[in-house]
Amino acid sequence: MKVCKKIWVGLTGVSMGLLFATHLQAQTFPAHAIQMVVPVAAGGGTDVLARTLGAKVSELIGQPVVIDNKLGAGGNIGVELVARAKPDGYSLLFTPNTIATNVAVYRKLPYDLIKDFQIVSLVAQTDVVMVVHPSVKANNLREFAELTKTKSGELNFGSAGLGSSQHLAAEYFNQLSGGRSNHIPYKGQSQAMNDLIGGQIQYMFSPLQNALPHIQAGRIKALAIAAKQRSRALPDVPTLSESGYKGVEIANWFAVYAPAATPPAVMKKLQTAFIKVKSQPEMKTKLEGMGFDLIFSTSEQETDFMRAELVRWARVAAYAGIKAE
Repeated sequence: MKVCKKIWVGLTGVSMGLLFATHLQAQTFPAHAIQMVVPVAAGGGTDVLARTLGAKVSELIGQPVVIDNKLGAGGNIGVELVARAKPDGYSLLFTPNTIATNVAVYRKLPYDLIKDFQIVSLVAQTDVVMVVHPSVKANNLREFAELTKTKSGELNFGSAGLGSSQHLAAEYFNQLSGGRSNHIPYKGQSQAMNDLIGGQIQYMFSPLQNALPHIQAGRIKALAIAAKQRSRALPDVPTLSESGYKGVEIANWFAVYAPAATPPAVMKKLQTAFIKVKSQPEMKTKLEGMGFDLIFSTSEQETDFMRAELVRWARVAAYAGIKAE
């Protein structure tokens, strides 16, 4: 009994020590620079958004937020790096919604999005617009949906690659409309857009900021916005819901994650910092000017949103038979 008591006292002491160390860590956090991994190339919209927010968070917490672009395997290399990092708040992931679509399309991933991560904050989203080449004989989405049926298999749509969010968005539309068209994957959004402008493909779902200059120049035409409400930039273009697809919304969203075991007190500090930065009027104005809409939600809402996204895109990928290695 005495031996058991000593063991119990020893274990209790260890536990108390760990709790104290965690508490001390949270009090002193952050004591040095934070690495924020961005699993896409520098210079694109995701990278610019990460650097803009990271710089403001750095000012607020008094420590540098260092952006580290880690490319490869559709973004999975950077994601895995953070999943395996020490859960102390000094390694974060800034990612677009490909983190959810990758779960749907890759046969095997080196991480579990739900088990290996906890979300710090959903930060922003961009509208997605459905655009067609001017030669397409459809002036609205209903007419276009009929074309995908009467010319089943004759129309081609482009995307940034197999299993990309653009690929899944178009397949989602096919699933809802009952039509059929052919997927042409490209090595990036810009290549697909160039071929749409040139008439080599007939349509695509594109981030609004990428498509807007070409819409305004008349090189392509917009049939629908895949958002809750019409875009300020394209007030005459109806939403998918207005076009007969009630409640259907597709957006490119961006979020910050931390490893799953990051202490709650550290998470709270990180979440508070991002919320404060997003709440700054000058930040709202700046990001809206870049085509981003800020997202404000509770951690519970963010978790529910993430689970819903995983379910939705898994269904779309299964319906379309999309699988990536």
